[in-house]
Amino acid sequence: MKKIILALMMVVSAVWADIKLDFILSARKKGCEVVHWIENDYENGVLWQQYAKVACKDPQSMPVRMVGLKFLDVSKNLKGEYIYTYGLEK
Repeated sequence: MKKIILALMMVVSAVWADIKLDFILSARKKGCEVVHWIENDYENGVLWQQYAKVACKDPQSMPVRMVGLKFLDVSKNLKGEYIYTYGLEK
């Protein structure tokens, strides 16, 4: 019975989890800011469940997966910031 209640609680908490907030907090821990966020929309002809761009002033060792989103690309913009792209396709 305890296992069933624990499993039910995990499912309920997963439904209420806010991926965007968790992603923003994870980026801030690295000293970066989320500059672009998309949910359930198209970007460059691809339908994304979640898609984010993170700007950092200095190069960072970013994780391959951050809050379930997969690392896609890194580039440098005209301001000299490093832009890390993460996404989860639908």
